[in-house]
Amino acid sequence: MKEEVMDKAIKKALKEFKEEEREEKKKKVLHNTKLLLRNFNNLKTHSDKAKYDISEMDIEAENGDDRAYILSIRRSKLRTLIMVSHIEMAMSELKENKIRSGSLEQYRALEMFYIEKKSYGEIRDKLNCGQNTPSRWINECVDELSVLLFGFDGLKMDLV
Repeated sequence: MKEEVMDKAIKKALKEFKEEEREEKKKKVLHNTKLLLRNFNNLKTHSDKAKYDISEMDIEAENGDDRAYILSIRRSKLRTLIMVSHIEMAMSELKENKIRSGSLEQYRALEMFYIEKKSYGEIRDKLNCGQNTPSRWINECVDELSVLLFGFDGLKMDLV
């Protein structure tokens, strides 16, 4: 009898732990998506205005410390270029999805908020919508964008 109670308690605790773990993972993915959106303009500017070309960097002639520093900059620029390209692809796909579903204004709200840095009030005025609508639209788009950016990790799923 004690073993049954203990087994049930362990299973319940394990189930709760897994649920909390899934929720934390989802929060992290949403946080990362919003962080990328908030910083997209800066990342794009950084990758567009870099004063050097990755393929033209001559690192062979540099000494050890300088070489490591240059390689670090090179890796950082490459990661930034890849991420900016990935975000642009995901945003384009999201826009196409919203056009197909007849809800382009949802995408526009996301774009206005994160890319154009407009306030909810400005979005409401421009899109002629209700008080909480911009926030709801933006959150829905962030959910969809999370899946486009992070694939399987961006999904809310109850796995067996």
